[in-house]
Amino acid sequence: MKKKAKTAKQDSIKVGRLKLTIARKINRKCADIYLTNNYLKHIERRHKTELEKVGLSAIDFVKAVVKGYNQIREGSGNSILLVIFHGDLNYTAGIDLCLSGDYWEVKTAEPRKTEDIIKRKLLWEK
Repeated sequence: MKKKAKTAKQDSIKVGRLKLTIARKINRKCADIYLTNNYLKHIERRHKTELEKVGLSAIDFVKAVVKGYNQIREGSGNSILLVIFHGDLNYTAGIDLCLSGDYWEVKTAEPRKTEDIIKRKLLWEK
């Protein structure tokens, strides 16, 4: 008997949910948000220095942004950015999400320069 291949969702951590009220306002799907082990490793490798500066592990950073975002902006293609935005700081916290079937998948997460974030179209703000 053959083993079933693991799906990305099975190899991941649920980190939150894009709530229905917000999803409706930005015309996107209300769904859970998952971080796969592969993208967690990517975040740890690519953004280690930036994350060390804010004193958070990759998983704690993602969870903090999902819990505390106050803006959603357009990402690349069909992705969206969850953003913790404070106008008086040089950096904002952001994670890039892509819809993957019936859930949102975290593609990357990092502290980003504020001027880069504000160039993106604002879809929702708290």
